[in-house]
Amino acid sequence: MKPIVLAMVICDYYYRDAQTGKSILSGTFSSINSGGFPTKHGNCAIYIALTDVAADGEAQLEFRQENGSFSMKLPPWNVLPPDNRRAVVEIGGNITGLPLPEEGEYEFVLVWNGMEIAQRRLRATKIDGDPNAPPPPPHSPDGFNESPEDYNHL
Repeated sequence: MKPIVLAMVICDYYYRDAQTGKSILSGTFSSINSGGFPTKHGNCAIYIALTDVAADGEAQLEFRQENGSFSMKLPPWNVLPPDNRRAVVEIGGNITGLPLPEEGEYEFVLVWNGMEIAQRRLRATKIDGDPNAPPPPPHSPDGFNESPEDYNHL
């Protein structure tokens, strides 16, 4: 029986607070910009939340290029079931130097006991200029302003 994947988030950093047990995610994203390829992304992290974990299992991430030849398996996690199957089991880790051989579509695939149960896509894009430059201000086509200061009247 496979668990239910509640969340699969790509971010810059992940850690678990030792005092509270809370998972801390910083800098979520779905794409990586680079001035050229091949390249390595400095730091990348993945956070996964599961429920309905009924028995011991091995969870492993595979990072691969969609419709390409590049594939990389990450070290597996041995996941133990909680006392209550409805409880949420959180796992995650940091990846230093995530390889991106070329521009295109990639995916993190979650494999549970040898069976693919979830995937999270990631786009790698070649851009001109400084890939570390801040993004332009958000623009919303529906007319809503995304600046937090504009919500003070609520």
